[in-house]
Amino acid sequence: MIPSWHDTTERLSALVASALIPLSLWIIFMKVPNEQVMGAVQRIFYFHVGSAIAAYAAVGISFIAGIKFLLFGNVSDDAMNEAAGEVGLLLCTIVLGSGMIWGHAAWNTWFRWEPRLVTFLLLWLIFVAFVLLRAFGEREVIGPQAAVLSIIGSATVPLVWISVKLLPQAAQLHPQVIENQGLRHPLFTVAFLVSTVAIMSFMVWLVLARARIGILERTLSSSRFTN
Repeated sequence: MIPSWHDTTERLSALVASALIPLSLWIIFMKVPNEQVMGAVQRIFYFHVGSAIAAYAAVGISFIAGIKFLLFGNVSDDAMNEAAGEVGLLLCTIVLGSGMIWGHAAWNTWFRWEPRLVTFLLLWLIFVAFVLLRAFGEREVIGPQAAVLSIIGSATVPLVWISVKLLPQAAQLHPQVIENQGLRHPLFTVAFLVSTVAIMSFMVWLVLARARIGILERTLSSSRFTN
């Protein structure tokens, strides 16, 4: 059964995303000036960081849904765990891809084995395994196994944040734009906030829409089995 709050939240998030995504694109490509050091390639920052924040949020939803499913066994929690894990993987892939483009343009390297990048790659790999398990695992045990795997994957999110402390800042390639107050132009901040809210809203809509499909699939499968 689909929870009562599901419909309202899904529609609201779709409405906000529909309004803010075009607005964010207009601000990023038509209003924001080129950054003095990186030039036009800096505009990928708004997609990269916003997707990272939304990815962490999706992983967090998967974590909570996984714990709830293990405790109570509700079909809706299993569907939410699956949906959030899939969307989290999508966003992690966007983060890695956009980060590689940015890194190659700025530092002439696609990837470097530093703590933040390695821990984020580990997060991505765990949720690749999560999606593969959902696709090819045994139906009788797939729900609890996937829930446990999503909980393990979620535990790597704090590692991504604290990993910057593992090496001196001079040894790290990844920029600390927000931490170092790098958004100096007011329009940079506006573009960052609008794009982040847009991506977050889009993430919520994707998770809820995918969860709805998952709940309906499980309900149909259960009714066929009963009949």
